[in-house]
Amino acid sequence: MVNLIFLLIVPVLGISFIILRMFYEKLVSPEIIAFSVMVINAILFGFGLIFGFGNFSANINSSISFSFSLQENFITIPFLFLAIVVPLAILFFAAKEIKESKNIFYVFYLLVYLSVISVFVSSNLLVFFVFWEVAVLSLFFITGLWGDREKGKKAAMKFLVFTQFGSLTLLAVFILLFLYTGSFNLPTIASKMSLLPSSIEYIAFFLLLITVMIKMPIFPLHGWLLDSYYYSPSSGTMFLSSMLSKLGGFAFILFGFGLFRNVLITFRLPLIALGVFTAIYIAFTASGQKDLKKLLSYSSMFYMALVFIGISSGVNTAVAGSVLLMVSHAFIITLLFGISYVLLQRTGTNDTASMGGIMSKMPILSFFLIFGIFASLGIPGLSNFPGELLIFIGSYGVAGISLFAIFGIMLSTNYYLRVIKQSLFGQLKKTFSSLKDMSRTEVITMVFLSFFILLIGLFPSLILNTLGGV
Repeated sequence: MVNLIFLLIVPVLGISFIILRMFYEKLVSPEIIAFSVMVINAILFGFGLIFGFGNFSANINSSISFSFSLQENFITIPFLFLAIVVPLAILFFAAKEIKESKNIFYVFYLLVYLSVISVFVSSNLLVFFVFWEVAVLSLFFITGLWGDREKGKKAAMKFLVFTQFGSLTLLAVFILLFLYTGSFNLPTIASKMSLLPSSIEYIAFFLLLITVMIKMPIFPLHGWLLDSYYYSPSSGTMFLSSMLSKLGGFAFILFGFGLFRNVLITFRLPLIALGVFTAIYIAFTASGQKDLKKLLSYSSMFYMALVFIGISSGVNTAVAGSVLLMVSHAFIITLLFGISYVLLQRTGTNDTASMGGIMSKMPILSFFLIFGIFASLGIPGLSNFPGELLIFIGSYGVAGISLFAIFGIMLSTNYYLRVIKQSLFGQLKKTFSSLKDMSRTEVITMVFLSFFILLIGLFPSLILNTLGGV
């Protein structure tokens, strides 16, 4: 049995080694330290899947029910899988991209990694909140210090203002739960939910909803998304899209579906309608983008709107589909943002209309771009399809309006095919005559991500069978 605390100890040791390296530069590079940490954790996770995971608890303050408690919940395993595997791929792009202050960058990198894992396994709400905040602040520094030189700091501030407001509403939910149940421990709270007056339950749910709508994000609380995604370094964008937005979905399932299900069901029709509106609105917005990175940023929000629809339905089938879609999306969006980064490095632009004909010079990149787009569009056999299918099957039974979100998928098909046509086909411009295809490392990273996209698409039960009570 693998105790969950080991998944946190390993990155803490990695952070300690990188800090030590600031004083003893002869130690191995921070990239190798970060890679070693994630490989060790991946091995531990694999053993945990085989032999089981052990809980951990250390009392800190009994008077306020504050204990460092780690425990599996009914959605832990899929999110742990996401948090442990995807950063391995992101690391390859970070290693190529980050040239300045590497030690400090990888400290923040591993802090994000550590924090996201900790959120997924924390069973004490105070511990949950602390790591939630560490993840936000670490990505704030990554965006501000290593993002766009002119607009990165402004984007980081906008990101911090929005997400901190969401953090405050989440903390208010936790305080309300403590006041009426006398505990910050999630299992205890779940067993005492009947003690909450209905008015308090409603207030707590809507405070949680604000947090979720900012984090995922959902209209109209999505104002931070574009600048943060676009002006972050590419590795930061990958973390924001593949990891941070999933914290919102995770919290919505764990608390909204797990604790406040009665309130969720009461308001599921307007919530589903909001999700449908967000999906169509964002699909239209993405359709007008010429810049690939901006298009992918909006596309990321579109798929989180589908997740929002699935969770809001309160139906087990749709919630399971939402979990599956979040895991799938993390791999696909990382692959697509990776291709966007490679194209920018090779061509000097993210404007697909300025490219044209690059398939003749970059056939391998073209293959992975088409593969990633097809996966994103939900082609059967690839990972988005089963998640989307379960969301629509589950939500349609309680709200037929959910099917209107399919119109957003149709719009996605239009703008993604436009990307393929503009960038890959046509006559190659003279300025791109010396383009070089993807490097060996880049290809390995793409194959790594593509493997999981195929695996989840062909065998979704590998994820679905790990869900308990959904």
